[in-house]
Amino acid sequence: MKKILFVCGGTGGHVFPAVAVAKAILNLNSSCKIIFAGRAAPAMEEKLLSSDWDYRQIKAVPLARNNIAQNLFMPFRLLAAVFAAMKLLRVEKPEFIVATGGYVALPIMLAAIIRRIPFFAVEPNAVMGVANKICAKFAKKIYIASPVRKMPENLPAPETFADNSKFRILITGGSQGALGINKKIEQIMDRISANENLSVVWQVGARHADKYNGAKNVCVTAFLDNIYAYMQHADLIISRSGASTLAEILAFGKAAIFLPYPYATANHQEFNARAVEKEGAALVELDGEENGLWEKIEVLMADRDKLNSMSKKASELGELNRKAASDIARDILC
Repeated sequence: MKKILFVCGGTGGHVFPAVAVAKAILNLNSSCKIIFAGRAAPAMEEKLLSSDWDYRQIKAVPLARNNIAQNLFMPFRLLAAVFAAMKLLRVEKPEFIVATGGYVALPIMLAAIIRRIPFFAVEPNAVMGVANKICAKFAKKIYIASPVRKMPENLPAPETFADNSKFRILITGGSQGALGINKKIEQIMDRISANENLSVVWQVGARHADKYNGAKNVCVTAFLDNIYAYMQHADLIISRSGASTLAEILAFGKAAIFLPYPYATANHQEFNARAVEKEGAALVELDGEENGLWEKIEVLMADRDKLNSMSKKASELGELNRKAASDIARDILC
């Protein structure tokens, strides 16, 4: 029986690709023993993983980007995290490790190098993260891909999107919302509300739920429990461009307007968005530039051929992401 340790965390863009590959491995060889490692709750990875997977807690050290004094102690904290990771590897004795990047994975990868345990690295973003850069030359193999699990199909349309004669737009900034997106939508709300052919669902995030008002054709909500149903039935999605969100939008084959989070590490969200834009599956609107969001929406509403072409290209890219998990799993197990 092969024991495989997955390490991931920090964002869904690291967690969900790891889950996709883990499930693909079990589909190919159900006798494999899968263990996940990540930070302790309230960290998002324990919340997402511990109920379904064998989970181990580890220490991880983020870089404090706005606190130089705090970073002075980072080498010592990282060393302690690596020693703790070495202890975990000594106890669990995995045959190999799969890491999907992010600072959460760094102590495990460094410990694997020291203990000479082979590890595979998966980089879901268009720009390689710091942890993967540090450990890349020691990895058995690096996969530049954004694996995604199969998305649900044939979901019933939510009531807000039930009228398919309307142009249906899903606006989402994730569970916490995205202030940059919200501000741009607020600036064009009069134009949205004046268009009777629009049906809009605007997920503003729990922190912003009291700040924004919708209109008769705009449903403002803090959170969407059934967001996949909205994604499936939307004609257009407006969103940030983190690896996981972007991969899911492509998996549904949806045209998108991406507003990259401007403070993402190494500006990786803009690189993600630009890569999809280059393929003809999305448009990009930056937080700091003059608001051209309404003009982009109008173009896609007026030109169904362009919209359909973007959706078709998104579906093609999504198929590559869907295959990535099984391709990586097959390669790892061979």
